[in-house]
Amino acid sequence: MSAHDGVGSNSLLARVINSEWIPPGLFFIALGAAALWISRDYPLGDLNRMGPGYFPRMLSLGMIGLGALSVLRGLPELAGANDGGARFDRSMWLIPASMAVFGLSVEPLGLVVALALAIAVAGAAHRQARVKEVAISVVFLIALSVLIFVVVLKLPLRLWPEL
Repeated sequence: MSAHDGVGSNSLLARVINSEWIPPGLFFIALGAAALWISRDYPLGDLNRMGPGYFPRMLSLGMIGLGALSVLRGLPELAGANDGGARFDRSMWLIPASMAVFGLSVEPLGLVVALALAIAVAGAAHRQARVKEVAISVVFLIALSVLIFVVVLKLPLRLWPEL
């Protein structure tokens, strides 16, 4: 195999896959595009009378924009042959898994337990996760979430599981 066949560890494809910024950016672009396509038939409305499609469409465009910024941030890595990029490691699946854990556990377990589980799973995504830092994040983010969503916004969220 020649060095220019695109298969080696220093090939463009390998650098794209190993980039810290490009795969998550492409994921955000794909997710935003899928949400934009799913919400294409929802009435948009206007700024004074937003329809059911307004928020999903704006959120989709925001995700696409954030993904594009992430991809642009990773492009300079492709010019050089640096090996410092991230690999497909646990962060690529633990961060989405933490969102799924929260979504699946908030109803049966309550906001406090669901947030604790989700933050613990997300905290494990870091290569050098420290239990103390994750625990501090859990306490701070739970307190902040309860303050914002339950106290200030008065959302009817159950805090603890029913026994």
